[in-house]
Amino acid sequence: MFRFQQYINSIEEGIGAKLIRCVVLLLMLVGASLIYNINFTRNFTAPEAMDSAQLARNIAEGNGFKTQFIRPVAIDMLRQTGNVTEEELKKSFPDITHPPLYPLLLAGWMKLMPFKFEIDLNNSELKRYQPEILIYLLNQILFFVALLQVFRLGEELFDSLVAWCSSLVFVGSELYWQFSASGLSTMLLLVLFLALAKALLRIEEQVSLQSTEGVKAQFTGRFFCMTCWIGALVGLGCMTRYGFGLLIIPLVVFIAWFGGRFRWRAILFTLLAFIIVISPWLGRNIYLSGNLFGTSGLALYAQTYEFPEDTIERTLFFDPNELTEARSSGVKVIKKGVAERVGFWSLADKLSRNVRQLLLTDLPRFSGGWFAVICLIGLAVPFRNKRLHRLRVFLLLSFVILAIGQALGRTHLSDAGTTLVELIRRPLGQVGLAELAPNLSGDNLIVIIGPVSFLFGMGLFFSLLDQWRVNLPEMRLASGGLIVLASSLPLLLSFVLAKPYPVADPPYHPARIQYLKSMPKEHGLQELKPENLFMSDLPWAVAWYGNQDSVWLTRSVQPDFYLINDEFRPIKALYFTEMTTDQRYVSRIFAPNISNWERFVLAIQVNKYLPDGFPLLGVEDTFSPRQWLLFDISSAAQ
Repeated sequence: MFRFQQYINSIEEGIGAKLIRCVVLLLMLVGASLIYNINFTRNFTAPEAMDSAQLARNIAEGNGFKTQFIRPVAIDMLRQTGNVTEEELKKSFPDITHPPLYPLLLAGWMKLMPFKFEIDLNNSELKRYQPEILIYLLNQILFFVALLQVFRLGEELFDSLVAWCSSLVFVGSELYWQFSASGLSTMLLLVLFLALAKALLRIEEQVSLQSTEGVKAQFTGRFFCMTCWIGALVGLGCMTRYGFGLLIIPLVVFIAWFGGRFRWRAILFTLLAFIIVISPWLGRNIYLSGNLFGTSGLALYAQTYEFPEDTIERTLFFDPNELTEARSSGVKVIKKGVAERVGFWSLADKLSRNVRQLLLTDLPRFSGGWFAVICLIGLAVPFRNKRLHRLRVFLLLSFVILAIGQALGRTHLSDAGTTLVELIRRPLGQVGLAELAPNLSGDNLIVIIGPVSFLFGMGLFFSLLDQWRVNLPEMRLASGGLIVLASSLPLLLSFVLAKPYPVADPPYHPARIQYLKSMPKEHGLQELKPENLFMSDLPWAVAWYGNQDSVWLTRSVQPDFYLINDEFRPIKALYFTEMTTDQRYVSRIFAPNISNWERFVLAIQVNKYLPDGFPLLGVEDTFSPRQWLLFDISSAAQ
């Protein structure tokens, strides 16, 4: 009888009650996730997401850190160093674009879950790609982990009401739901950044204890373990997205400012841990490409006057014949590279343009909505609590550093006016949601500060509310609920709008892209093999959906296409989508570059003409005039 009463008491007030509440909350979150995924998600639309996914698949299948998405500039970089032989490059292409942590996490997930990459092409009702659903699941698990971290930080820094309201604002933010269903690494970065904020609070506790002389010998070892841990966290973030490594700057400033009597040794341990984590990978990049960050290091020069749009990644800068002659004569620099073509004032112009845009558009909604303004005010207003003050200093420093890094590292992926974004926002003629927010890309660094800033914004709101001296707990609860509801309205109102079509077509249709390799069979030829090289204006999609080696469409037909075809690997198929066929007539087709692909496609469409000597003579126009496939008919495309 006594045990039964204990059991009842546990259910009503003890551990059982907490367990029931946790189960109910978990079921509510799972339900919210299902509702969002069914109503608002489509297949991947971010090129970085498809690129990371195909890289993870190669790792999971035991092929190493190899990519099927080949950038022309990456060919240049690998050939210039000469540390990978031509034969090895033709068989498998090492990735020198992405840091390894997120692809490795995806690869482990692919090993654990039943991924099915092949599509049943006879099933006309297929609307969702199964591997992407499982990747959504992984990222939304990380989203819920970040939610728990926000709640625990709120309880530690403020009180339970601030923690609950901040967590609900986070759940109601459409931007973070979009990131969780984008396939990008942002959710992993959020978890690492929140863990870093928690570790800084632990260091602040240790610094406070340093004032007690008798305790010093007991906590010194733990203090330095924590400094190593925060250095490792920044290193892990850098190995998820290189821009995250910029946080080492505000971290060092934080320790120097608030680190107490052991600050300099703490800085040394932090930097050592950071360097130990990132050094093996950066050393590998230097060995392969001659650049610390591989092709990602060229983002600094993208979107400048010299290299607009996606020019850098699609350009061949070095002639392989000149490379061979230069190596035989002992000359290291063959031609002017990317860095030598961009001057200081071009970089200054890029910084000023992007900082202006950040201040006008990105900053007021950096965390997804109007509540971001209150969060910014909350970060700017000083708090009497020392812990809040010190964490606020770190967040402000991080905001400035990441904003500068975001402005300098901005690429075409963040340009809301590109042909790709315009196509994605046209789901089969429906208006629907413009579900791709302008700041939904891997270039967005300041978004990771959003969840912590919710705590300061909500803390400021309740501090102002307490100034009214209304001793009604219901007033605080009702006011918090009103703020949560208002901040979540954009997401809630989405349910009354037209829902986006599950397949982002144009330009992405998984089944169609997988069908490409079998198209030559309809002309009496052999089906294209996985090792055959495609060239496409959507190489990330061909690599991910088609499981096919694909090189990015070069900036010009002559000489770049022929250099890759003759000197690197024979191109067996050329796939054009609306990215090329749906361009402006005067500014793109009749651009100064007379050897552009837009003119090439126009000649196919209008004149049924292929240039003399062009190696791909087979033409598949089933999806014309929007999409075209050219393929090799010599040697049965073997």
